[in-house]
Amino acid sequence: MLDLARQNYELAFHISPNLEEADVQKTRQDIENMITSHGGAVSFARNPEKLRLAYPVKHQSSAFFGYFNFNLESPESANQIREKLRVNDSILRFMVLKQEPESKTKKEDIVRRMAMAEKRKAKAKAIEKMAGQKQETPKTDEKQIDEKLEEIIEKL
Repeated sequence: MLDLARQNYELAFHISPNLEEADVQKTRQDIENMITSHGGAVSFARNPEKLRLAYPVKHQSSAFFGYFNFNLESPESANQIREKLRVNDSILRFMVLKQEPESKTKKEDIVRRMAMAEKRKAKAKAIEKMAGQKQETPKTDEKQIDEKLEEIIEKL
């Protein structure tokens, strides 16, 4: 299928804190392999980091948290991934979210805002440059005035 027909998803997960660091990375790799084996393409991955949970989950007060952004061709693949995650004992909790694609107008709006911000920066630099030139002019005039005053004082 075309990439346009692919649906974007985000998978967030908590891995048991009782595992060793190597086992946590192995579990993360297993999840990624699970996604790719179902025809998914991972676009972003956050490595699991240990953190304190807001409330206990399966009698655990901390867990390794990570997430993946990926896309799949079919919703059935997402359901199969959910089922495999459900039976994995290393995973305390997970959530698969379907992400809505950003509209073309929203992307154009972001580009337009960035362009306007660049124009404002360029204009501010030009104003600073002009202000700097104006300040230099009086300094040279002050030097000339001081020289003239000293000449006049010497003549007195």
